[in-house]
Amino acid sequence: MTEELFLQANTLYLTGPFGAGKTTIAIERIERLLGQERIRGDQILVLVPQRTLGQPYTEALRRSDVPAGAQVQVTTLASLARSSVALYWPLVAEGAGIDNPRKEPTFLNLETTQYHMARFVDAAIQQAEFDAIRVQRSRIISQVLDNLNKAALHGFTIDEAYARLENTIPPGEQMIARRNVMQTARRISLEFREHCKKKSLVDYSLQMQIFRNEILQNKWCEAHLFRTYRHLVFDNAEEETYAGQNLVGRWLPHLESALIIVDEDGGYRAFLGADPINAEHLADCVDHRARLTRSHLVAPGLESMIDRLRLTFRRTVGERSPEENRAVGRAGPESGPRIVFPQQSHRFYPQMIEWVVGEVERLVRLEAVAPGQIAVLAPFMSDALRFSIHTRLKEKEIPSTSHRPSRPLNAEPVVRTLLTLAALAHPSWRRVPLPSDVTLALGNAIDQLDPVRASVLAHAAYGGRGAAEGTLPDFEDLRADVQERVSYATGEIYDRLRAWLTDYRAETSFTPLDQFFARIFGELLSQPGFGFHQRPDAARTADQLTRSARNFRWAVGEQSEDPAEPPNSRHIDIGREYVQLVESGALGALYLPSWTEAENAVFIAPAYTFLMRNRTVDIQFWLDIGAQGWGRRIYQPLTHPHVLSRNWEKTRHWTDSDEVKYGQDSLYRLLAGLLRRARRRIFLGLSEYGESGEEQSGPLLNLLNRVQAGTGEWTV
Repeated sequence: MTEELFLQANTLYLTGPFGAGKTTIAIERIERLLGQERIRGDQILVLVPQRTLGQPYTEALRRSDVPAGAQVQVTTLASLARSSVALYWPLVAEGAGIDNPRKEPTFLNLETTQYHMARFVDAAIQQAEFDAIRVQRSRIISQVLDNLNKAALHGFTIDEAYARLENTIPPGEQMIARRNVMQTARRISLEFREHCKKKSLVDYSLQMQIFRNEILQNKWCEAHLFRTYRHLVFDNAEEETYAGQNLVGRWLPHLESALIIVDEDGGYRAFLGADPINAEHLADCVDHRARLTRSHLVAPGLESMIDRLRLTFRRTVGERSPEENRAVGRAGPESGPRIVFPQQSHRFYPQMIEWVVGEVERLVRLEAVAPGQIAVLAPFMSDALRFSIHTRLKEKEIPSTSHRPSRPLNAEPVVRTLLTLAALAHPSWRRVPLPSDVTLALGNAIDQLDPVRASVLAHAAYGGRGAAEGTLPDFEDLRADVQERVSYATGEIYDRLRAWLTDYRAETSFTPLDQFFARIFGELLSQPGFGFHQRPDAARTADQLTRSARNFRWAVGEQSEDPAEPPNSRHIDIGREYVQLVESGALGALYLPSWTEAENAVFIAPAYTFLMRNRTVDIQFWLDIGAQGWGRRIYQPLTHPHVLSRNWEKTRHWTDSDEVKYGQDSLYRLLAGLLRRARRRIFLGLSEYGESGEEQSGPLLNLLNRVQAGTGEWTV
């Protein structure tokens, strides 16, 4: 197919590997519509599964050579559904079963949804209804919410979703207890749904249910929505859910032009509901189909490695042609130098960490590789691993950053520091911080205060009366030996912090908690002498916490039972509720800056997180390749991403063979995605004993041995 047809075909289904230029073609197509065809920007919609995937379009449309006028809409299914629910609420609220259709909806994000769900889960935990499974409270909440979300996205009722999930319970002595747990989760889901309808709370699952069952079933609403945009670009369709793909399929006959883009071997977001199988069906709804074959980003040797992986997963010789069988044992000329094993074996886990830090330093110092072009990846990124690598790189004066979407907010030291200072500033909360929390807060808030001196200062300043009242004394009131050990320069910074908190407590009216976070960070903690000065990572985390607290105030504050209650006391109560939510281990919502800000720093993250950022780097490090976590599904006894899918027969039981099959498919997609996002080399890190001391013989290690068997180039 010629380039002209790429740009002019009315409806086109375009596939190819990552880096083949599909998004570039889409941007050129949009520019053609805006320029040559004089189409208004507000008639063009770019639909992506996740906001970060829309960044290339947003950046391209900001260029000065793009025709002026109305802006092209770059959005996600969730945003489209939310705006539609808000717009058509008077028409659809009653049909959706909302108790008070005249009351404006309150849209919940992940954090506020967890807050409202927690009351039902806590009641069940108090009745020992979850004792048959060993899962943290926060994980129970997130898994029950995940069931609601997937049921809405796939068009299942709550009862149907849990009927499917009961087929995942293995037979055995605990089968009845596990079924009882599943029934408890089902009851909580129904209670939560009724609570939302009673209070006009719209969480993600209810939002998608109203969008699919009410708005798209209302002929007037559907016609109005479909007439809003005349041209569509649907990028990364394989990462979209069934609901989004079904929407596009219904929309196509009403569009003047459409471009559907699919990444081959994609579907990394399957655990979030991505449906790459259903995405292929959209090819039957368009006029033209095309495929790009060559990636412009991946190194040639790594491209050949992808082909060999694909053949290796076809396990028996009978499943391959003779030519394919010969290709399995034939290495491309460039595959050896592209994938690098350590020159010496690492017996213990810390030795592997020292190796990766040394290799990163060598690349940065001797090969002039920019830190931002290095990614250190592992199947799961524990706090200990993340801290060890970050600390060692900091000692080498090499910047590093990390991102873990599943990491609770209170696991971040910056967040814990701000929460402790907030508790000290709000005595009416009656939440006196623990001495250990004050030690951490002082160590983080005051620059040049090491952990030992932070402990000495906290013990002297916060012991006895201070711990009982939640107050800090003047530095000059401390013992002389403590002052000398901490140093008077550090004591001056401490006094500034104490004075700021004292002045804040003396104010007659309290500001909302999000404004408190913004004030103390801007007025104090980001200033010279304090711990967050010239620390972009701390600023980003503080910004996320501030946004989170503000969104919580907006969502929960609107639901106040007593409008006559004084505003200040409402702010205090909401602030206390928010702190309790964060301290309970709630997961943070996705805030775009934490994903999109490009830093010249080594990126440390789980492998799937790196893939979902959709960026390439020159160098990748795969750590712990012998771990069992590569390609394996996280243990989730209350939910299951594959069973809660239209690709799974609802009466079929999940077996061990299904687990192996889907695990292999996930491993192949993961490795192919990583290989296509490495421009130069991949370093493999292995230790004989893992982080917990167990011997390593995971699926990735075994696969790499099979791939390279007989080549004589590199084996384990």
